[in-house]
Amino acid sequence: MRLHPRLGEVFDVTLVSGQLGIVKPDRRIFDRLTERTGAWPEACLFIDDNAANVAGARAAGWQAHLFKGPARLERALVAEGLL
Repeated sequence: MRLHPRLGEVFDVTLVSGQLGIVKPDRRIFDRLTERTGAWPEACLFIDDNAANVAGARAAGWQAHLFKGPARLERALVAEGLL
């Protein structure tokens, strides 16, 4: 957060894995975020280029997309009605 203080201004909730002692793909980090925000896991979307991290999000009940380029992501978001 010292390197990127604006993250605290842009997001309502910011989790730093080093402070929590939990890193992706451990589902506990996804659970912690939903606990802090009050969001339902199935209402959350996680996008990452690491398949293990995507699997961790899915294990926590999140929607997840494996990033393989901007065009594919755009198509997926359009298909889901998010764009």
